[in-house]
Amino acid sequence: MNDPAPSQDPERTPGSSQVTSEQVRRFGIPAVIALAALLFILQNTDEVSFEFLWFDFTWPLWIMLLVFSGVGAIVYWGVERRIRSRRK
Repeated sequence: MNDPAPSQDPERTPGSSQVTSEQVRRFGIPAVIALAALLFILQNTDEVSFEFLWFDFTWPLWIMLLVFSGVGAIVYWGVERRIRSRRK
């Protein structure tokens, strides 16, 4: 009489690969936005000239979009971190 092993609830199993709505909200939406931003950056490859303060230079637009996306992400990360530290 071999009894089959009792079935385990996948939500309670350590290391379960089931995706929760919290994980989708936390990682899925930003991943879709990042993918859309990457596609936008890769489609804009024209050379453009920029003037900032006393600097005048010509760069491919995709480099500038990448730089400003990175600066925006760093600013967002810093603001979010500051808000979290004030809540504690």
